[in-house]
Amino acid sequence: VIPVWQTISIVSNARGEIDHFISIFSDISEKKLSEERIYHLAHYDVLTGLPNRSSFQNEFENMLVHAGRHGRRVALLFLDLDHFKRINDASGHPAGDELLRQVARRLKETVRDEDMVARLGGDEFTVLLDDIASVDSASYVAGKILQQLSRPFHLDQSDLVVTSSIGISLFPNDGTDVATLLKNADTAMYRAKEQGRNNFQFFTVEMNTRALERLSLESALRGALEHNEFLLHYQPQVDIRSGEIIGVDALVRWQHPAQGLVPPGVFIPVAEASGLHLPLG
Repeated sequence: VIPVWQTISIVSNARGEIDHFISIFSDISEKKLSEERIYHLAHYDVLTGLPNRSSFQNEFENMLVHAGRHGRRVALLFLDLDHFKRINDASGHPAGDELLRQVARRLKETVRDEDMVARLGGDEFTVLLDDIASVDSASYVAGKILQQLSRPFHLDQSDLVVTSSIGISLFPNDGTDVATLLKNADTAMYRAKEQGRNNFQFFTVEMNTRALERLSLESALRGALEHNEFLLHYQPQVDIRSGEIIGVDALVRWQHPAQGLVPPGVFIPVAEASGLHLPLG
């Protein structure tokens, strides 16, 4: 069976009566294959074969409309592999790509057929759970995913164990549109990383407040670097036996123009997470 393009022409006789039909068939198999390839490239991730960000957003929007109309719950799981950059650096990008392919397969095997697994980019994946009975359903799936990913991955001649952090947002509790739910699930995922990784966290309003505070602090840190608001404090090292000072530790402090001296325990973690620890150093 092949796809064809058919045209039919009427042939009339001298009296104007229909005498014959001429049918011409053109094989358009290559054209159809080309269209399918273009569609697949536009909507699916080349590496894993999963729906890409564009397909994920379209499907999520449709799912939310349907859920809102019928009063159903939807859960969004935002998943990020822990320390994936280290794996890429240590084992090489081909090994990292193979790991992502295997992760994609395990995620697909873990969820129901009606659920959607997508790759947003890098080592970020999303799982859409449609029409869940309760919050416990999302917890169950998240725990199952963590369990499945904890099994060793076979790469070349070695086995690799990886963990992941998962953030969960729920429709309609945590938002009613794609952008809000995605942002909140991402916030919850970072909370999971702060809690030691290899766990899942549900979004809370408090998390959003903390995320905004962190963004504000990061912005203020950049300004502090530009305006030279950092100074050094020297902590002496003392020989207990003799009581003599034998050295000093040089410690950075932030002299904020409005808040005064900001404790390093407040701004150092933000500097490290945002990459500002390098210029600060």
